[in-house]
Amino acid sequence: MHVFRRRAANNFTTMQLRVVNSQHSLDEVLELLRVCKLPYRDIRLEDNLFVSYDDNSGTIIGSGGLEFYPPFALLRSVAVRENERGKSIGKQIVGDLLNIAKENGVHEVYLLTETAHEFFLNRGFRDVARENVPSEIKASSEFSAVCPVSASVMVWQIAEEDIGFVHRK
Repeated sequence: MHVFRRRAANNFTTMQLRVVNSQHSLDEVLELLRVCKLPYRDIRLEDNLFVSYDDNSGTIIGSGGLEFYPPFALLRSVAVRENERGKSIGKQIVGDLLNIAKENGVHEVYLLTETAHEFFLNRGFRDVARENVPSEIKASSEFSAVCPVSASVMVWQIAEEDIGFVHRK
């Protein structure tokens, strides 16, 4: 388990990263996604990696996941509990997941968003036309059925020299 301390408006937010590896911990993530009004009904653990972030009391405050389609991945389910927003937790989640993608040899990470376009632009993602998305990603449930065609499609490309490199803080 990893512990992070983040400064947030003269306070520190301490959170623990937990790999979601049981139905119980997945149910906690699904409930957070439901509360945050994000898609959750198609999420499965098989061949995917989801993480949750808990506060000191063990309450889930954030989540995120990667669906792997080597050499690509789909970033999904990045959520932060409403009362915890503005503390850079979302930035930490995305950064951690991108490092995990690098460690697993992923070359490009795709996502679909209806509400967080600017957030992801500021994290190094760029817009990509749907027709330029690899067929493996297009076949995912999120791309093919869950998100509407009006959702922005974005990609983060990992530099070749960074594949396999994990940034340690």
